[in-house]
Amino acid sequence: MPAVVVERSTTVEVRVRMEDRIDPGSVEVEIAGRTVTIRARDVAGGDHVYERRFVVHEPVIEEHAAAEYDSEGRLTIVLRKQAPVPRE
Repeated sequence: MPAVVVERSTTVEVRVRMEDRIDPGSVEVEIAGRTVTIRARDVAGGDHVYERRFVVHEPVIEEHAAAEYDSEGRLTIVLRKQAPVPRE
């Protein structure tokens, strides 16, 4: 699963090109802390699972994540960064 990670000032965007052999209905995205995990099953069925993990550089707000899978096999995940903690 080839991917591009784009970090902006307030968001992190993960763009993944899903391969033809991946079942679009099986795609799962998990966000835990700074780790984004994408899992998907083979379109032919069976137990073959594809998995890809990314670690982002800054903390994100897990509850505000958005994911979109388009008809051309592109998965886009947008994560909102946590606001920096002011230093005293």
